[in-house]
Amino acid sequence: MLRYALVVASLIGAILLAVPQVMSQGSLDGIRLCPGDFALCAASICTPTGGTIEVKCEAGTDGCPYGTRSFPEAKCICPIFPGPSIGDITGGNIAEPLGPGHCFEPPDMVNGMPVRRHEGIWSLYSPKRHIPQEINNWSLLPRKTAAPINTCPDSKMTTKNTFANCFSFACERAGKINGVEVANCFCPIAESLTGEGVPLGTPFGTQAGQDNKNVDICLELPVGGPFPPDTN
Repeated sequence: MLRYALVVASLIGAILLAVPQVMSQGSLDGIRLCPGDFALCAASICTPTGGTIEVKCEAGTDGCPYGTRSFPEAKCICPIFPGPSIGDITGGNIAEPLGPGHCFEPPDMVNGMPVRRHEGIWSLYSPKRHIPQEINNWSLLPRKTAAPINTCPDSKMTTKNTFANCFSFACERAGKINGVEVANCFCPIAESLTGEGVPLGTPFGTQAGQDNKNVDICLELPVGGPFPPDTN
């Protein structure tokens, strides 16, 4: 399917961006090239907030009578890059009715609160082999920013083995850490990238952890996407 094929191509840079379900219908309706700065969460690890976040889903499907579904929420600190980038205006909380339905302007609401003009920013995607990471104290050294694909295997024995999805969600600029401009992004936990839930322990891919042998990162709530992308 076209959406799946696009994501597989993007997996050269990150597995986590299986962009939502219009592509499963054979179109690219929601995918846009977005101008301006964006937050790239592909190699981030996250912390549950204890709250919930609303996500765009297909109205009328199970558990989605009105077009949105609630998920447990995570906060992820993500570096900011200059655009352009890829966004999905039919997914995440960039989509109507949660967001503006376009990526040309930064969000004016983040985590349910208004933000000052130009401080809102979207978490979008562009393939990057090097991404500053919190696990290395935001170092800019090449070996510290390397972001290869890391795979987290099926692990039904532990409910900690899961991910956060940040693609096309709202963030707020949070200044600089060790010279790296970052944003606080608020993202759903265990969301299938189509507004569906993913069973805890489902295998997933991430650019966090730097090393495919670093399975410990799988337990630290990295940003990622499930195998296959439409898992639910």
